[in-house]
Amino acid sequence: MKANQQKPVGKQSTSVVKGSQPKDRSNTKETKENFIKKLQFASISYDFNQEDKELKSKTERLNYLQELQDLLNDQNDVVNLVIPHLDLVVEMIEKNIFRPLPILKKANQVDGGIEEDEALTDPAWPHLQPVYEFFLQLILNEACDVKSLKVFVTHNFIQMFLELFDSEEPREREYLKNILHKLYAKLVPRRKMIRKAINDCFYTLIHENFKFNGAAELLDILASIISGFAVPLREEHVYFFKTVIVPLHKVQTCQLYHEQLLRCSMLFLSKDPQLAITLVDGLLRYWPFANSQKEVMFLSELLEVLEVCDVAKLEPLIPKLFKRLVRCISGPHLQVADRAMCFFENDYFLSILKTYKSFTFPLLVPVIAKIADTHWHKILQESLNALKTILKEIDYNAYEKALNAQNPKALQMVKDQKELKKERSKQDEKWKVLQKLAQQKNPQLKEVVIPYCDTHIVGKNNGLDLSLIHI
Repeated sequence: MKANQQKPVGKQSTSVVKGSQPKDRSNTKETKENFIKKLQFASISYDFNQEDKELKSKTERLNYLQELQDLLNDQNDVVNLVIPHLDLVVEMIEKNIFRPLPILKKANQVDGGIEEDEALTDPAWPHLQPVYEFFLQLILNEACDVKSLKVFVTHNFIQMFLELFDSEEPREREYLKNILHKLYAKLVPRRKMIRKAINDCFYTLIHENFKFNGAAELLDILASIISGFAVPLREEHVYFFKTVIVPLHKVQTCQLYHEQLLRCSMLFLSKDPQLAITLVDGLLRYWPFANSQKEVMFLSELLEVLEVCDVAKLEPLIPKLFKRLVRCISGPHLQVADRAMCFFENDYFLSILKTYKSFTFPLLVPVIAKIADTHWHKILQESLNALKTILKEIDYNAYEKALNAQNPKALQMVKDQKELKKERSKQDEKWKVLQKLAQQKNPQLKEVVIPYCDTHIVGKNNGLDLSLIHI
């Protein structure tokens, strides 16, 4: 009977242990020690460029990272294991992600001899991805509150985190964007600090470097931040628009993030339409040369921004605006000229043209009339002839007066290249005569090197060919 009585007791005690184990598992000393050991093992760095080296340790490390990630699915584990050891958790994350960024090969030769950017792959990414995923899920976890997390999100942490955005691995930049966005949303006390750090990052791009791989991702974050700005805009936000958003257009690699930059610009204009004048002025000031792709983007943005502008406040910018359009239309690049012609299909732009016709007609009519007969492309020639008709319909008398004006200065911008070369050769001859006279008076005088060459890319942009003459 004693044996029979002991059996049910044994079964009962086993069931109690099994039932209570999940509840007490995270509180046991052994579990906490295992958790710390996993964090320490996951903090070890390896050479991931050599796949066959230390393969067993790398695989074990991945398994530990997966186990750590699984802990976040159980709130009991988060409260009893992760939060009390948050300093060790953040230390593990920092040791993994804060590293010198690798330089990856970019160009890939494809059929047809055209070089295209291949998908950039960091050999360490499969081992970094679980760390980023763990960090993201940790921030999203409700148990990880603001008070616990903000202690570790310092100015130094944000600076080092933003430097990672220059990674050439696009998947890493996507994780960085999501994590920073969630941190900004969760840590209200750190928002101003994060915005300032992002500003500093863009100041470096504008004034020191010419490229930053993560510019598009940071602008994506800024777009969501800007959309939450209260109206009227605070002075610091207007200052940010004038010192960051507008100057970002002048960066050499602007086309890599122009789509996101345009979105940020238009979000600002939806909050304060008066900023449109500042943006138009900035676009005209930072207009690209020798970069037709960027010119097309600038023209598209300019037309979109003009629709927000108050016509009356545009008056100081009208000379700059129409001179730029004339240069684009009369230029040698077909896509740039075609995009500039799209302005005249816009009703709001035509209303600007009509309002300031005393200036726009003397500038436009002589140039349009000349290149409409001589342009090399048939379709654009038809568009130019259609524009002549539009200008006549707006004001026939003003059109005829501008057309019949003697020696209009606007034609200097569309001079024939042969004529320009003749003028240049005459100037060169005068210079040679002056050089000889100077050498007669001073035989030791060295020949001056003229900083001009008609075959050089800046030859048509330095003003010596009269194409940038002030009218």
